[in-house]
Amino acid sequence: MVNTGLPSKDCHTCRRRRVKCDLGRPGCLRCKKIGHDCPGYRDLSRLGFNFRILTPESYLCHKDRNHDPQVTKGSAQEQGRHFRFATRQPQLALTYTPTEQWEDHAKPLVISQFTILTLQGARVYGSFDFLPQLFERADAKSTLHKVCNAVASACFDNRSRSDSMGFSHKKLYVKALQSLSNDISHVEKQKQDQTLVAVWLLCLYELLVGAPSHKSQLEPRGWNAHGEAMLGLLRLRGQNQFLTKTGCQLFQIAYPIIQIQAIQAGRPPPPEAIAWLHSMQTSPVAREMLFLPAFLYSDLACRIYSTIRDLIDQGSCERMLKSIDDVIVACRNLESSIDAVITQGPAPQSQPGPSDDLATGQTQKWLMNQHAANYLNAFLFRVYEGSVELLSQTLKAHVSPKKHAELLCQRESSIKRLLHLADRIIVSLPLLMPATVARTDQRGPNVPTWGHALKLLWPLGLIACSAHVHDSQRAAAKLGLLRIGYEVGIMRAVRTYA
Repeated sequence: MVNTGLPSKDCHTCRRRRVKCDLGRPGCLRCKKIGHDCPGYRDLSRLGFNFRILTPESYLCHKDRNHDPQVTKGSAQEQGRHFRFATRQPQLALTYTPTEQWEDHAKPLVISQFTILTLQGARVYGSFDFLPQLFERADAKSTLHKVCNAVASACFDNRSRSDSMGFSHKKLYVKALQSLSNDISHVEKQKQDQTLVAVWLLCLYELLVGAPSHKSQLEPRGWNAHGEAMLGLLRLRGQNQFLTKTGCQLFQIAYPIIQIQAIQAGRPPPPEAIAWLHSMQTSPVAREMLFLPAFLYSDLACRIYSTIRDLIDQGSCERMLKSIDDVIVACRNLESSIDAVITQGPAPQSQPGPSDDLATGQTQKWLMNQHAANYLNAFLFRVYEGSVELLSQTLKAHVSPKKHAELLCQRESSIKRLLHLADRIIVSLPLLMPATVARTDQRGPNVPTWGHALKLLWPLGLIACSAHVHDSQRAAAKLGLLRIGYEVGIMRAVRTYA
């Protein structure tokens, strides 16, 4: 088959297979279906003009009984002279010289990912409204500026799937780590807001890039390392961080990573957590924060899950039998407390108001309540998964038939709670990330941003990896993760669960 027409923008794999490429970003779904990494798309602006040079061998001589050999010989000589003349001419190509450095747009790009559009204009999320001023004070030599460059470069790479961009953002990442290492060695910089935001952005970078292997179910090592670094910085900042609004906001975006890492590892929250959350409860600037109740109950979930993991790791059936009733009661009490908090949230609205988010059509308070509900449901989901595993281990013990039947009933009840919690999380997906087709008639943006996707990443990941949910729930969670990866550009969602 001969290639005809204009050059194709399709990826190399689709062009080699001669199939239609869907040109999805950051990679096409055809490559995903066959298990290949999409190599990216051709930039037609870099191809330049392609001239076809006529040579004596360009066209085969057709057999013609009436042809004149002398004319054919002369034509061949003329084409040969034309070929020699054309090869001496300089090659023509289109060149594009950027008028600005792309690094100038790195910080605005990061801010735009945490911005909502309303009928009254654009504004940054309430929990991130400190970013513009903080970025404005960061000069070009600061660690925060270098981290922003690495994050923006990773974002560009996910959109373009360019090999050169991938190498570029890794070099910027190394420079940011070196600069951060120098900052942490200075005592006065350890407690600065810019340092904590830089580490949090490095965690974001790890999620944008994703795990190195598609088959890896473990969190990226860099993400865990940066979470440990944030925990150390929070300890250095002490109780004084809750005296200012910015300090409370920084704690609000940093502490969820610490909690998720704790429950994933099966360990309790840090010992300082009780004093931190008490300071937030008594602080006049943090008392009204919507995520404060979520932190309290998710800390309790970490402690319950840590107890469950200890019982399973010890492997003593006698201890499991003695503790199983207390664990089940603790799970149900935690669920009752979380349900009481979730039901206090406002109901969704059908039409956005002047100051509401156009992408979702909801108020900022409803969005924050929904994310808090998903966050708590995810922790509760993890706890019930642990209780199902604990009950499965306890059933191996030699117990009376009556006790065995009771344990089976408790296990089935815990699985039903898992299915219910999975439904709660999945139902919120189309509300928080409406499909592109469904938003074409609205005035909101058609490209989802990181804000909602980051908060949905972990809850959907738990459902996608669970062996106790329905196949339809698992498929819905994986579809949501695919959208987070290919529409938003957070490749952690694709490279772990898809």
